[in-house]
Amino acid sequence: MNIIITGASSGVGKCLADALEGEHRVFRVTREIVNLDYPEASFLTDLPFDNTDILINCAGHDMGGKVPFADHLFGHWTKIINTNLISAMRLSQLAIQSNENVTIVNITSTNIDQYYPGDLVYSLTKNALQQFGEMLQLEYPTSTIKEVRLGLTKTNFNNNRHKVNHKPIDNLYDMPHLSPEYVATEIYRFIFSDETFIRIAP
Repeated sequence: MNIIITGASSGVGKCLADALEGEHRVFRVTREIVNLDYPEASFLTDLPFDNTDILINCAGHDMGGKVPFADHLFGHWTKIINTNLISAMRLSQLAIQSNENVTIVNITSTNIDQYYPGDLVYSLTKNALQQFGEMLQLEYPTSTIKEVRLGLTKTNFNNNRHKVNHKPIDNLYDMPHLSPEYVATEIYRFIFSDETFIRIAP
């Protein structure tokens, strides 16, 4: 199968791409190829979207987040929205244009189940991505839209959240969390199952 996956340079995306490459043709969308923080109408036209079987929208970040919304810099939260939502929408549009029977897998967050103050923009994008998937499924019933609602997983997410403003890194991973390798294994099974929703949490 022809599979496109975003966020494939590290964390869950990398582990999942590694697992899929054994049996499928995988194109990894990384920041070196295209910066999803700055989407434009034509910014992904060079990606191999002909006959895409599966699109996995895995890229996501929370730049400058975990702060009160009033303190979250506009330039940071617009990049979160662009990567977590707008780019995923554009990629989905291109994937459906190439194949109306495509499978699209959206990685959302358990922040949908419970909101944690300080995560307003990030949580908003994940709620919107979930709603986008449901609407897309209604509009394109021959496609298959799946959601992975992911809980705390130990990746570079927390370091990336704080690197722009040099805030102290909190002990986020002192609480129960998952490994990206385990999550990738669970998502791999889910993609090729008949399920359309899975919640993976510690």
